[in-house]
Amino acid sequence: MTTESKATASTQEERPLSGPEMIERAMKGFQAYEQGRYEDARAVFVELAAYDPTEGYYRTALGAICLAVDELDDALAHFNEALRLNPTDCPALVNRGEVHLRLGSLLEAAEDFSRVVALDPENKDPLSERARLLAEAARQSAAEEALQDSTDGGTTL
Repeated sequence: MTTESKATASTQEERPLSGPEMIERAMKGFQAYEQGRYEDARAVFVELAAYDPTEGYYRTALGAICLAVDELDDALAHFNEALRLNPTDCPALVNRGEVHLRLGSLLEAAEDFSRVVALDPENKDPLSERARLLAEAARQSAAEEALQDSTDGGTTL
């Protein structure tokens, strides 16, 4: 084997990433996200999603990155895809609920938060408590909005 063929065999394009390599990259992407290096994190998770389009976690991570930089439509698309791949992905549900809240879609937000609560009735996951609080806040906001709409609708000019 020549040196040239060894180099070709070691490129990413020629060989798929192993499971441990993907986990290592995902960890690096998560660290970049936690450090606020969103574009670095995005690059990692875009690459991973291309390598394994069936893994919902990469879409959830991309959605979280988009949410952090206020790209709400893109965040919603990523969370929707993550939930298509794994309908019980609690982080995707909580984060999609937050996107819905920011977009003013209070009922959709409450539905996502309620699904998280239903998935963890014993409240073992810390996200469940957050979802419970956000669900209540979304319900209260929706009720206040409905009350405001009903009082505004009764006014004549």
